[in-house]
Amino acid sequence: MKAVKDLQKETIHIALAFCDPKGGYSRHAAVTMASIFANTKESVCVHIIHDETLTEENRNKLATTAGDFGQSADFINAGSMIEGKNIDVSRLTADGARGTLYRLLLPEIVGADKIIYLDCDIAVNMDIAELWDVPLENFAVAAARDVWSLDYIKGAPVPWRLGLVWDVLGVARDGYFNAGVLLMNLKKLREEYDFLKAVEDFYAKYKKCITLADQDCLNYIFAKDKLLIDEKFNRIDAGGVGEEDLRGSIWHMAGGAAKPWVACTRPYVDDLYWRYLRLTPYCRSEDELIRLMLSGLSSPAFTHIHSADCVKRLKKQLADNLFRAHIWTLPYIIAAKLKGPGR
Repeated sequence: MKAVKDLQKETIHIALAFCDPKGGYSRHAAVTMASIFANTKESVCVHIIHDETLTEENRNKLATTAGDFGQSADFINAGSMIEGKNIDVSRLTADGARGTLYRLLLPEIVGADKIIYLDCDIAVNMDIAELWDVPLENFAVAAARDVWSLDYIKGAPVPWRLGLVWDVLGVARDGYFNAGVLLMNLKKLREEYDFLKAVEDFYAKYKKCITLADQDCLNYIFAKDKLLIDEKFNRIDAGGVGEEDLRGSIWHMAGGAAKPWVACTRPYVDDLYWRYLRLTPYCRSEDELIRLMLSGLSSPAFTHIHSADCVKRLKKQLADNLFRAHIWTLPYIIAAKLKGPGR
């Protein structure tokens, strides 16, 4: 029997899923939560899907974030649930990022008919009910196009390697979505999908071809069962954005730029992170906010003197990037393309 919770239908259900081995990522989840609560009048329950790396202190702060706004947080330890599946977990991601797996369990562990999944590098600067009320029309997921598909629609070519991968996966160039914001039809996923098995089959076939592991996977699985929604529900491109443009969008600090807690690379948009951090237990005063900003924006990643250990890490990262995203994947992509999409 599936472990599901009986939940009120009128509640908006949000899911955040992450691992926190260093103890610092929970703060970013709190920012996302505060941004939702500050802009939404309806009842919201945030389901925090985590593992044993979530400390008691961070759990309490996340619960306090919800409580301060009169909202609720539901903590679900998914680490043992993944281990309990008859599936080779090591094959489910190209880079072993376990936190991204936990959303795959949502149809089993949350009893609502639908849920909004959000990455934790997001600031919701709108009423989340607007996304919640989007009619799913029996699609499995609703999501916004990623920047490459948006650029393609505007007349820009898709990067050649991505185009090859999308051809292999059977994903239309104008229909590749970003998986950081998803409105998921849990009822349909429970009734019509063997979600984890579909993911394992995908990685068994395409692991050596793909670049964006879980996102490529979800685009493949839902290629014919997705509703593409307005870009405002997952805005990534912050170019030319002024303060007057911030309201009415869900801002996703994704892409190649640094995260807002280590560098300011998106004027105005990155400011949202610090504004909403001030509304959490991780920052209880203006003085503390200044200290956190100075500490974060003078990150060692940008200011320290490099050592031999840094060189080793850079070599490892370079090798990983080459293997996963460039030269060494091309033979597999070309071979898969010759077989035809989905074969």
